[in-house]
Parts: sequence; C-alpha cells; structure tokens
Amino acid sequence: MRDNGIPEAQGGQIGLDWFAGLAKEALGRLVSVRDQEGAVVAQDHLDHFLRILREARSIDPAVLLAEMMARQIDPAAVACLYVPAAARSLGAGWASDEVSFIDVTLCTEKLQAVVRRVDELLTEVRPVTGPSALVLVAEAEQHTLGAMVLALELRLSGFTAMVRVAPLSRELTHLMSGNRFDLALVSLGCTAALESAVGLVRTLRLLSRNDEMCIFVGGAIPVEDSLLLSETGADRVLRHVSALISEYEACRGGRQLDRDRKRSQSSIVRSLLKGDGS
Repeated sequence: MRDNGIPEAQGGQIGLDWFAGLAKEALGRLVSVRDQEGAVVAQDHLDHFLRILREARSIDPAVLLAEMMARQIDPAAVACLYVPAAARSLGAGWASDEVSFIDVTLCTEKLQAVVRRVDELLTEVRPVTGPSALVLVAEAEQHTLGAMVLALELRLSGFTAMVRVAPLSRELTHLMSGNRFDLALVSLGCTAALESAVGLVRTLRLLSRNDEMCIFVGGAIPVEDSLLLSETGADRVLRHVSALISEYEACRGGRQLDRDRKRSQSSIVRSLLKGDGS
C-alpha cells in the first residue's frame, strides 16, 4: 500500500495507480459542477455502488472510485451524485428496518472517504484560487456528509472552501480573525438546528469585515424559504449548489449598491456640513 492510499497493481489486476491518474484527468475536464447539470443517477449503477459499499467492513476509497470509473462514471459524478444518492438509500433502509444503524454508520464513513479522495485528486489537478467560502454545519446535525459534498461542489465550481462543524463563538472568532471569506453557508437539515443557525448567522454578521461577506443558509430543513430567511437573518436561502454562482453574484451586486448608496449619502452630508449645498 502506498502512502497515498492507492494500492499497487497485483497480478493481472489493473493497477489502481492507473485509475488515480485517469481520475485526475477526468477531474481536469470537469472543473465546474455546471458540467453535471442534467446528469442523473442510474439505478443499476447505484445498486452496484451500494453492493460494493456494503460488502466489506473496510475498503479503500480508490477501489470504490475504480469500480464506478469502470462503468464510465467520472469521479465528480461519483462524489456529487452517487454518494448523496447512496446516503439517501441507506437512510431509507434504516428507517424501514432493512439496514442496521451500524451498517449505516460504517457505510457513511466509507462515503466520506470517497468524497475526501476525490477532493484530494482535485487538489492535485488544479489549485483553486477563486472566492473563498466557509461552510458551517449547525449544531444538532447528526451527519456531516452533506457539508463535505457541498464543499467539494464549491471547489469544483472554482471556490476555495473550508468546513467547520458546530463551531463555538470563540472558535469562529479565531478562525475569521486569520481568514477572509467572501461567502458563508450555514447548513441545517432539521428544525432542531434552527436555533444554532440563528446564532451562527448573528456571529458571522458581527465578525464580517465591513459587512462584506454574503451569508447563505440552506439544506434539507423542512422550513419555507421566506420563513427561514426571516428567522435567521441571512442574505439568501440556497437549496442547491447549482444556483450558488448566480445567487452569490446577486448578493455581491446588492452589497455594492448598498456601499455606493452609503458613500453617496456620506458625500451629501459632508457637502451640507461644509456649506457646499447652500
């Protein structure tokens, strides 16, 4: 086993190093999740993915990627489409008593490992230098897989992304004192996380330099967008990453209009104080 976690080829088996190179090449062509629009999850591929996911107690994420790439499914699609679909299927299986909680936990860890591996490959392909995003998982959330997939989708879209899970105010203060973020996304999937999300948005507002950061909230929480917006005080509600770029640009444009208006008002006030407007 190499240090990068990809085993050497053995016997007549196609080497996983070759798959890693192919994966990086595929990611090099898929530097934006917009290329994934219209892509669908094929049930037979998902069934195969779930089968190999549940077969072994431990499995290298490179093996899972290689299995799917052998079916002509690129790494970005595996991480951004098949991983969430597998997580939903596992959740439904647990809810109907068809899958044990232990199996769900073990499989979720493997899914997280797949997302991390694709993220590593993406970093090797191309350093990301776009706008910076901070993804925060609200307190009371049970799993962080969705936030990891979201961060990967952001990086595929050209953003830099950092994930923090249920950070305390002092942790968030320390983080933002040494980093500048253009965008913050607070992820929440259940109503129990709403109070935590309100606190996170409030803290982000206080820490945002010159109120320049756009703050989004979103996730699977079953609350209407208008209510979620009014409850949290965020700038936008985001339900799918495909709308991120347009929403971010709209938010940033609105901030610029506010700054221009404030500068204009300040200029008028200064003129009046100097007597220029008489």
